Amino acid sequence: MRPLALLALCPALALGQVSVSVDTTADVHPISPLIYGINFAPGGDVTAGNLALTRWGGNTTTRYNWQIDTSNTGADYYFENIPGCWNTSGGYCSPQPTDPKSSSGANAFLAGAGSAGIATLFTVPVMGRVAASAKYAHPFDCGCPKTLVASQDAFDPYDSNCGNGLWQGARVQCDGAAISSTFGPSEARSWAVYLVTRFGPSNGRRIYQLDNEPALWNSTHYDAHPTATSYDELWSKSRDTALALLDADPTAQISGPAEWGWPNYFCSAVDTAAGGCSASSPDRAAHGGTELVAWFLQQARAQQTSSGKRVLHWLDLHYYPQGGSAPENLRSLWDPAYVDPSWIGGAGISGGIIRLIPRMRDWVAQNYPGTRISLSEYAWFSDLNGPMGPVVYAELLGIFGRERLEAATAWGGPAATDTAFAAFRLFRSYDGAGGTFGDTSVRATVASGNGAAAFAATAPGKVTVVLTNEQTASQTLTVQLAGAAASGAAQWWCTSSNATITRQPDVTFGGATASVTLPARSIGMLVVPVAGAASDGGVDGGTDGGPLPAPDSGSGGPDGGPSPMPGDGLPAIEGSCSTAGGAPLALLALVLAALAFTRRRS
Repeated sequence: MRPLALLALCPALALGQVSVSVDTTADVHPISPLIYGINFAPGGDVTAGNLALTRWGGNTTTRYNWQIDTSNTGADYYFENIPGCWNTSGGYCSPQPTDPKSSSGANAFLAGAGSAGIATLFTVPVMGRVAASAKYAHPFDCGCPKTLVASQDAFDPYDSNCGNGLWQGARVQCDGAAISSTFGPSEARSWAVYLVTRFGPSNGRRIYQLDNEPALWNSTHYDAHPTATSYDELWSKSRDTALALLDADPTAQISGPAEWGWPNYFCSAVDTAAGGCSASSPDRAAHGGTELVAWFLQQARAQQTSSGKRVLHWLDLHYYPQGGSAPENLRSLWDPAYVDPSWIGGAGISGGIIRLIPRMRDWVAQNYPGTRISLSEYAWFSDLNGPMGPVVYAELLGIFGRERLEAATAWGGPAATDTAFAAFRLFRSYDGAGGTFGDTSVRATVASGNGAAAFAATAPGKVTVVLTNEQTASQTLTVQLAGAAASGAAQWWCTSSNATITRQPDVTFGGATASVTLPARSIGMLVVPVAGAASDGGVDGGTDGGPLPAPDSGSGGPDGGPSPMPGDGLPAIEGSCSTAGGAPLALLALVLAALAFTRRRS
């Protein structure tokens, strides 16, 4: 047997050892706990993941009527007014509520979050129309009924009068106004008064979000809002609703505009409806050619200057990758050298370089300093419950903390039963008892080309280091610790089969260095006891709004190498963690023995 063939049979050895450098004195800044959030997180998942934030949001909340606990599904499902008590799988609403306002889903959501002690991001309608009626059985009221337009491409199989609003792929004339009631600033104020009476003032723990994805109102909700949203409509409705909410709850914080994605960070729906997005697009040109998010922040700053009241506390956006594969495309969140491989690369905006989180910091620094930044929707759907789920979501959470995002809520899960949920457990309760990743980010770098990533943070008495292995074979990672000295053996936790986090034998640092082995597609955390670890935020490693030094952290950094792509036929998450490079040493012994045997026969 040839030596190269032997190495091919020992991929862990062929990959070699990966060097990880951690410096507790560099790039020091606080990590907001609010980055560890999930939309509509059920109570059991909140506890299992020790989550810090959950969100009431999404398309249906644009037309949610809090007084009758009813929303409209929009283009997602036949434009139907659906009561909050509706059981979709069972097709019934039983028992019918006697007091839908009091027993509403919104109230249950806030009560549950309050019991769990976590913050909420809570959507309030801004578009202007909400569901007007609550019916507890079919037929439902709907915005594109067959009685109005007989020819449509599809009708609800359970409610044959409700159409999808399309005929041969083109929109038909619907009438969502007929099944809607007006909802403006005065109605928003009434709701906030009710919430304060029922749940108390928000004190910053109930963050009011100004609607959802306004550039898509004329798409998702075109039966009720057929015209494209302009710069001026977005700002005037956002401002007036924010003022009304703050009048009712002065302790509240306001988040917006919750825009869906590229290119509507830069242009309004009026612009994209006209066929493009540039400084010369009609609506943007009418506003000095200023990018939409920048202009929105400028208006909020001018409003505070004139009134003395801040009406926007959070710049919030949504982000869904449009192309590429994880974990490589996570670089779109931060990397100034990463050109998005999707249609964005050729859209003529910033050369296809998204670098979303630093871009958000730049927008704030240049247009409304002091505004916090959040992503209230993000998802890598193909990885939620696959072999790469723990790796992808662990790297997402690590990037959020390293790049100074201040709040985030994942969309569509992961649920506690999904593999990706292991990432939340690792960062927020690695030991099942609330042990967390540190609250102060510090520099962690990985030599490029290894398919690994590292993130580090400090907390009182410890340094925590999250490590990921993106490869299809196990890897040994050697961690070099600078700026702090280990005062004892480090705990080593990592995932193995079924993305379960288990404690492995403790690791001893010798000469500030320790090695651990990660199985294929797995994640782990070193918890290193140290004396005098920073815990108060330390010194900011970069100017507010400016770029941090770009650490090379596997696919969280430009390693230039190929990334494993999740898909059919991938092996399950398997293998076991070990310390001090045990698996590679065993493999080395096998190789040496085989080589000796080969020489004896030659």
